[in-house]
Amino acid sequence: MTRWSKYLAFVRIAAREANEQRGEMLGRVAFFGVILGVFSALWAAAAKTGIGFDLQTRHRMVWYLAATEWIVLSVPMLHITIQEDVRRGDIVYQMGRPVSYVGVVLARGLGQLCVRSPWMGAAAFLWAFLFSGAPPNLRATLTMVPLGFLAANLLCVVYVLVGLTAFWLHEVNGVYWVTQKLTFILGGLMLPLSFYPAWLRDLARATPFSNILEGPAALLASSPPWSAGELLLRLLAWGGAFVALAFWMLRHAARTIEPGGG
Repeated sequence: MTRWSKYLAFVRIAAREANEQRGEMLGRVAFFGVILGVFSALWAAAAKTGIGFDLQTRHRMVWYLAATEWIVLSVPMLHITIQEDVRRGDIVYQMGRPVSYVGVVLARGLGQLCVRSPWMGAAAFLWAFLFSGAPPNLRATLTMVPLGFLAANLLCVVYVLVGLTAFWLHEVNGVYWVTQKLTFILGGLMLPLSFYPAWLRDLARATPFSNILEGPAALLASSPPWSAGELLLRLLAWGGAFVALAFWMLRHAARTIEPGGG
């Protein structure tokens, strides 16, 4: 069995496990509906005031939020997996495998994404259609889907980086909390960054977070910050840099590992 076929085996195993977690999936779908329903009603009320927010803007914002939430809700919590492996000392034995530990975690993340993403994508389309009608631009929607899936993979790599801090911190919840809030704010989870003050918008678009959320979702809005081709290159560049960083962190952390844990 080649190295790549071994990683593919982990992808298949993770996909099968994710497919069996129907209860969790349905819970995410229901939560998705609540979030989109609340903000749809909020934006409808804002549109009725006629103050810088009309029904057309509300329509675009519902679909924008559906896209960003689709990406966020599809991503598995890989940092928890790494944290528990480090805490139990299982990491020592897993690193002895003839495959990379980081590669295995990313493969398992991809397997889970391959199951979660279609479910959450169907939920995004269903809820957005029910609350707001047809998508603003069907062609842009079809373009957004593969880019959104790639962005979700990049967010997986970000969570792997968060999880690898467990080698030094043992508890990664604080790092995850900060990373999550940066993703939401600098990524433009609720609103496109075009609504932000200029200084904050420029700062956010210099980070990977805007590529993960606003980049794909803004294709559904009137003025995306980047073309689909440029966004693809940005996602690949950030992804390559973060994967390289993850492998570097693992090699550096290996020096701190003691047999039996720690």
